[in-house]
Amino acid sequence: MKQQHYIFIIFFFALFTFSSCVENCLDRESMFRIRLELESSKSGLLTVKYNSKNEKNLVAKSEIVNTEGSQFVEFCLEEEPLNFKVYVAESVEKVDLKVMSLLLENTDRQMFIKQEMFYLYFKSSQDVQYNKKTSIYSFNPHKVGENNSYISSRESLQKRLAKRLLL
Repeated sequence: MKQQHYIFIIFFFALFTFSSCVENCLDRESMFRIRLELESSKSGLLTVKYNSKNEKNLVAKSEIVNTEGSQFVEFCLEEEPLNFKVYVAESVEKVDLKVMSLLLENTDRQMFIKQEMFYLYFKSSQDVQYNKKTSIYSFNPHKVGENNSYISSRESLQKRLAKRLLL
């Protein structure tokens, strides 16, 4: 290869590196990023509740929109999570979510989970039904202020986070 090709490749990877969690969440001074690619049947608010190494219970929120295609929903967390739950907040109607992918990222490492593997790392509460054929989570309606419908990280994900992300 010519020297110009090497310079182009190095430049491309440098740009890719700079678009990491640090730059995307820099304005919030975050240490960890969760990025979901999903499809939603309704617009609303997704909430992530998580426990940190310092035994704090923390919350991050992000909007979801009912669109024809998939969308990226990003959560910038103040501290690295040990485990977490994803809620559809203030849902008085049934909401269907199809998770296409999940990216977990700190300043040093990334973990990517594909759609086919998502259910292996997350379990749903009894108010959420999972259809394995369509990969759709159906969050049942609940009263405002209640948080009965959620997806939580399984022990397998918690162990991988601890190992791969060096928590």
